[in-house]
Amino acid sequence: KTVVVYASSPVQQVIGEFEIDDIFSFNPDAIWKMTKEYSGISKSFFYEYFADRDIAHAIKIKKTKRYSKPLCIREDFKVVPPQSYVYL
Repeated sequence: KTVVVYASSPVQQVIGEFEIDDIFSFNPDAIWKMTKEYSGISKSFFYEYFADRDIAHAIKIKKTKRYSKPLCIREDFKVVPPQSYVYL
């Protein structure tokens, strides 16, 4: 239920975490209508990302926590920086 956020280059640090409230899986049009106000991306980027997909997924965030001091993923979590995600 918790996602740890790693900021890639040039930061290369774990900067915080968030709790998952819900996960939505619908067709891209429905997901865009639900998330467009809060997605932080353009409509064109969204549809390019989900091109030729029948299902899109979105995570509803419940609570966020930004670390006052970022953490090192190698030293503090004993993992190498992931390409997309890693389970801790």
